[in-house]
Amino acid sequence: MSIDITNIINVSITNTPQGLAEPSVNSLALFTTEIPSNVDEFRIYKNSSEVANDYGTNSSTALMANTIFSQSPNILSGGGRLVVIPMVNAISAINGQFISADLTANLSAIQAVADGDIRIILNGTNIDLTNLDFTNVSNFADVTAVLQKKLVDVNVSGKLTGFDLYSKKVGSSSSVTMAQLAGGSGTDLSVVGLFNVAGGVATGGGNAQGETLAEAVVRTEEDVAYVGVITNLEMEDSAISSTATVIQARDMMFIHQFSSTEDLEPITGICSIIKNSTQTKTRCLYYSILEDANLMKTAYAGRGFSVDFSGSNTTITMNLKALVGIIPDPIITQNIYNKAEVAGTDIYGDVSSLPIVISNGANLFFDNVYNSIWFKFALQVAGFNYLKQTNTKIPQTESGMSGLKNAYANVCVRGINNEYIGAGLAWNSSETFGNPEDLKRNITDFGYYIYSLPIAQQSQVDRDLRKAPLVQIAVKEAGAIHSSSVIVVIER
Repeated sequence: MSIDITNIINVSITNTPQGLAEPSVNSLALFTTEIPSNVDEFRIYKNSSEVANDYGTNSSTALMANTIFSQSPNILSGGGRLVVIPMVNAISAINGQFISADLTANLSAIQAVADGDIRIILNGTNIDLTNLDFTNVSNFADVTAVLQKKLVDVNVSGKLTGFDLYSKKVGSSSSVTMAQLAGGSGTDLSVVGLFNVAGGVATGGGNAQGETLAEAVVRTEEDVAYVGVITNLEMEDSAISSTATVIQARDMMFIHQFSSTEDLEPITGICSIIKNSTQTKTRCLYYSILEDANLMKTAYAGRGFSVDFSGSNTTITMNLKALVGIIPDPIITQNIYNKAEVAGTDIYGDVSSLPIVISNGANLFFDNVYNSIWFKFALQVAGFNYLKQTNTKIPQTESGMSGLKNAYANVCVRGINNEYIGAGLAWNSSETFGNPEDLKRNITDFGYYIYSLPIAQQSQVDRDLRKAPLVQIAVKEAGAIHSSSVIVVIER
């Protein structure tokens, strides 16, 4: 018998240990108050037809899913998915309303009024309307239109026998009613023969019930991964604030819609409260059409969570983007525009009939937060995989630290490629580390700077615990150009 070759040469083949995949920053969770045909705690979807099968074609959940997948690009473009999560016995908050009496017999008298006066009491605040001219109206739809032009924060709904008023805020503090305008100089519209205010019925709003959105997030976050959070649940301000607090402590983003300009007020408005609390992971959107605001938010989320961070020049800003299937808000005024800008709230309007999102950065821009969550995920996975994907070990030496920092540097290079990080810029912050001159030079030359304390200077305690020295990374975001001013000098 011949001598076995393994006596001289012994070969063992091993495989490189498998690492982790990056979490998808485009995993969007839709928390719904509706009950599906299945009994699952949640389901993951890649198309809207499957959502319609589970919830019904005309359900708000299916309509929201269809809006998400209708955007181009959408969550699928960035390797994302839709996670639909039924909430437990959740019921939406309701708005205050005023249901008018049957005014059919009064229409001709209303048509004769050219100087009508009426007081609207909205959420406890008086709105005095004067000089209301109904001489050109033909029916109650026309009467509704006259009132709606004067009432930005009230939804006026016409009917064959009159009109109804709905506050654009929800919750127990929401209310709307009509009353005589005391001291008015015009025709009193509150009387029985005209608007018959005494015959109408006012009903106050109510808070959301059952499981809160904050509770639903805490309940499900360990069971399924998601970053974006939207819901069809209508919530009062306190519930929105609680949700924003929960989201801020997590690698998530909460997108929610508002239809009342009260929400944009500098101090008391919930959008301003969120901004002033630096709850940057909550994105407030204003859209005045109460019935369509939820889908506007949904379209925004479907378009926003769409970036493929592995590509070149793929990062986006939501500013000036069009939302498929959503009409521009018809009542955006300069005053509303200014309030939204201060409150850090995005709006959807049009410029010369071109529909666009106007993104405001007082509470950071959408992409500031979204991109940074991706960057965090990518660095975590890169560092873990560097330590994991070896059959031996990473030595606690400068050589080992160089490899670890190179893994982080590769993520920074990806950030350069997808335009999240910008090179050729100046470091303007007074905060520096390592060698300040090296930091500034590297930011300008490469867009990032990575530093760690020399391993020879590491404490013995940390060395015994096999900890790497702290790695510090500075990057300069590429940002985005949202506006421009031009001065032209003409010589004649």
